[in-house]
Amino acid sequence: MKRRMHEYGLRVLDFEFIQGREILEGLKLNKARRYPFGGVVEGRIYTNQGTLYFKTEPGFECDMRSGPKLVDWYVPNLGTLEERIAWLVHDLNGYGLDLSFEDTNLLLFAMLRDLAKYRYPKAKLVQLAVSISRSWYGEPKPGDWCAKNIGKVVTKWESNKNVK
Repeated sequence: MKRRMHEYGLRVLDFEFIQGREILEGLKLNKARRYPFGGVVEGRIYTNQGTLYFKTEPGFECDMRSGPKLVDWYVPNLGTLEERIAWLVHDLNGYGLDLSFEDTNLLLFAMLRDLAKYRYPKAKLVQLAVSISRSWYGEPKPGDWCAKNIGKVVTKWESNKNVK
């Protein structure tokens, strides 16, 4: 898949919920670290290079920040609303519907830096960690816990006209 974002200068400007904000706000940390959505979550991430539209259908389930509990003190599984948006959008882009692997991880970095207010080194460390393996990217294999999400995810990237 072709890269659509430019690494240098990417800034996340804002986000907007169309619906479902209360679903993300209402998530409670649980032992299984799986979070089923009882309704639609829909919104937009605005950057200086374009806008990402995203939507989940009822029954969508995600793990928010993947990885071991050991790092929760540094990078929480749920965290603030801004961190939850970053984790969710990264999970949605991970289905490989519209953004490349590289752009998916670059957008995560920018959301953590600009929305969640992570310092550059911390956001970059997370980006590097998720870039180590491509095994999580693309359509889930039958039997994967997240295979039930196929058909419940929409993402659409629209580039700004003035960005080349």
